Amino acid sequence: MTSTSTWGRWCAEHPRTIDLALTILVLLATWTAHRIALDGNDTREVTVVGVLVTAIAAATIVFRRRYPFSALAVAVLLGVLMIALSAPPNAGTGSAAMVCLYYVASTSDRRRTFFAAASTVSSLMLVTIFLGVGNNLLQEALGLLAWLLMASFAGAEVRSRRAYLESVEARAVQAERMREDEARHRVVEERMRIARDLHDVVAHHIALVNLQVGVASHLIGKDPEKATTALRGVEETSKAALDEIRATVGVLRDAQDGDRSMKPAPGLSDLPALVDQFVSAGMEIEVRAVGSLRPVGPAVDLTAYRIIQEALVNASKHALPGAVTVSLSYEAEVLVLSVENSGTAVPSTSPPGYGLLGMKERAQAMGGEVSAGFRADGGFRVDAQLPLVSVSSGSEREES
Repeated sequence: MTSTSTWGRWCAEHPRTIDLALTILVLLATWTAHRIALDGNDTREVTVVGVLVTAIAAATIVFRRRYPFSALAVAVLLGVLMIALSAPPNAGTGSAAMVCLYYVASTSDRRRTFFAAASTVSSLMLVTIFLGVGNNLLQEALGLLAWLLMASFAGAEVRSRRAYLESVEARAVQAERMREDEARHRVVEERMRIARDLHDVVAHHIALVNLQVGVASHLIGKDPEKATTALRGVEETSKAALDEIRATVGVLRDAQDGDRSMKPAPGLSDLPALVDQFVSAGMEIEVRAVGSLRPVGPAVDLTAYRIIQEALVNASKHALPGAVTVSLSYEAEVLVLSVENSGTAVPSTSPPGYGLLGMKERAQAMGGEVSAGFRADGGFRVDAQLPLVSVSSGSEREES
């Protein structure tokens, strides 16, 4: 395989050398065929016309790359002329036509190859039968036919193999491009996942810090002890935020170290602790569960937790004091979540963040959906529907 490919590359890099060698071979074969009689025991006279025809026939080899069909036509006509001049109708006589026919077959489609082969074979065979000299014209015609067909079949085989190799190479390039696109897509997905996690972690803890600082500033003159407790909560919340950010960054820097430093992914079992954090910061939250508790997939469990977490953060930032209701409904195949603030929602004047977008992306990745908006009587409501088991096993592995 290596020697064949090396030879093919050398031929492709030295086309003029190949053409010169073929021209010399064709010239010798044609000259020999023109001089030797059918029985090989006699020689013919050297004539000016014979030398000229032989030289022109060999010269067609040089022009076959640029003018393949014209070179083939000239080679066939010269072969006919040599047979008419009493040259033996053998492979040497049609050698130039054979080389040109091979090149046409190796570079043209099947229809043109068939037309070229049929024209070449019919022309030389008919001239051999009707104008040839000798006692075994049919045998010589069949031999010439065999050589011409072999040249056309060999060229067609080379063309087919070249097309096959090109298709294999094209498929390999396409497969490589698809692998690169898939890798790029996975990188983008991983970046989005990390961005969502960082947003959820930072937004959650900053919201708690904001609430705790507000409580501390309100109580600093009235009840210094409670204000001090609130400030300790700020310290604990800040430390927890730094720990989670450090763990997330650890995943980016070193997957193994990050995995060792990260805690298990939170889920609905951690919902009471999440609610207690906001309640201790001054929010009024009620949790309702409808239906019997049912197991959910780990990715859905994390998604449900993050959606509730982000909804509580939004309620703490964009609504006046009021009760917040968190509802969980376990239906046949769907987990329905609802986070509703009964206070008067205050539209934000700052540019929209990524909280709601992240919730929707998480739900869509699990095969669910999220809707959010202001209520008619005030407040803000977030509704989500998630399948109890993620539709994507890949998502399960990613979030677990």
